[in-house]
Amino acid sequence: MAIRKNSENDGAKKGFISRFFKRFSRIGKILLAVFWFLLGGFVFNLDRCGDAGIFLLKYKKIVPYPFSKFLPGADAPDGAAVPQQTIQGRVIEVYDGDTATVLTAHPEAKYRVRFFGIDAPETAMLHGSDAKKALQDKILGKDVRVNVAGVDRYGRAVGKVMLGARYVNLEMVSEGHAWYYSDYAVNEYDLAAAEREAKVYRRGLWQEKNPLPPWEYRRSKK
Repeated sequence: MAIRKNSENDGAKKGFISRFFKRFSRIGKILLAVFWFLLGGFVFNLDRCGDAGIFLLKYKKIVPYPFSKFLPGADAPDGAAVPQQTIQGRVIEVYDGDTATVLTAHPEAKYRVRFFGIDAPETAMLHGSDAKKALQDKILGKDVRVNVAGVDRYGRAVGKVMLGARYVNLEMVSEGHAWYYSDYAVNEYDLAAAEREAKVYRRGLWQEKNPLPPWEYRRSKK
């Protein structure tokens, strides 16, 4: 009798376990389907996902190719800026302390923007990564207005970048993240005054006794 009762219990347990795993398997399949549905919706709308799409742009080098095609501005053509033009759009990439990409909406186009009147340390230089991070914190993912002063030899729009009423070029110099680039922006007295103040208060790169200007660094690399 005991043997029969044990076998019945074992059979009941096996039946319960089998039903449990079948049910779990069905639930798992449903959850997996929901996951793929949500992932697909997210990926195909990365260009409209605001901060999420911008965040992924920082790591676009490791984003799989099929997904990278849906990042903000992935298919946008390069815009051709002209002097006196005003570019309004969202900053989708920051390269260093004085260069960024702005994506316009109507029509959609990408403009590489070099900040007028300033020169930030190259990323390989001391304070270069700090300057880049400072600019990212200010404008990445934000809507800006660029008043184009000219176009450089690389086809970049050289302009004054405004974030609302804030003059970002001036802020970068004032906070010690960039030099006033007087050779290419004469009589910009506000930038000159901002650099003098940053030196006096030893802000940012001016904490060093004799920081190497980026134009001298580039000249030494030629």
